[in-house]
Formats: sequence, C-alpha cells, structure tokens
Amino acid sequence: MGQQTLRVRIDAKEFDRALLIQKLNEHGADHHIKFELVNQNFDYRIAYGTGQAGGIAPYGPVVATASVTRVFDAKGSELFEFSRDGRKTDAGAANATAKEIIKGLQKLRSAG
Repeated sequence: MGQQTLRVRIDAKEFDRALLIQKLNEHGADHHIKFELVNQNFDYRIAYGTGQAGGIAPYGPVVATASVTRVFDAKGSELFEFSRDGRKTDAGAANATAKEIIKGLQKLRSAG
C-alpha cells in the first residue's frame, strides 16, 4: 500500500496547530498517511481548540487539558466532531485528538 497525502487546514492557535500536525503525522505514519498543512486547496479543515479544566483530587488541585474538534470536508460540510477531556497536557490532548481524527477519516474514506 502506498502512502497517501492529505492536505489539511487546521484552524487553531499556533501552538495547538503545530502540536496537532506533528501528532497527526506521527500516528498517520502507522496508517501510511501523511498530513500536509495548507491554507487553501485543502482536503479537510480541522477546527481544533483546547482549554484548561480544573478539579480537586485527594492530593490537591488538578488542571487537565480538554479539546474540542470538528472536521469538515473541502466544501465546508461537517463530517464529524468530538471532544477529549482529562488529558494531563496539551500534547496529550493533541495525541488523543490526532488518533481520533485518523480513525474518523479512515472510516469515512473506506465507506466512500
């Protein structure tokens, strides 16, 4: 199976965008998918945001990263959305998000 390149536009803060594209390519390699970050002529647009959520644990206050993601096709139709809560770091949130995006895109592409 040859490698497939998907052109994506990621609407996110600069730090989150860089982290997500890195994680997409790390996990995409296992599936023969390379993600190319572009601003136009994209296959998919990803709206990605992170935030901090606090809580109390037996050992004191806890700060966790949560993310919300929406994936659109090139025409602007929403394909799927999801959120991930309780990640300890922004990298953890990006990691979980990348895996979920890849899984969602593979499902859509195999159905199409």
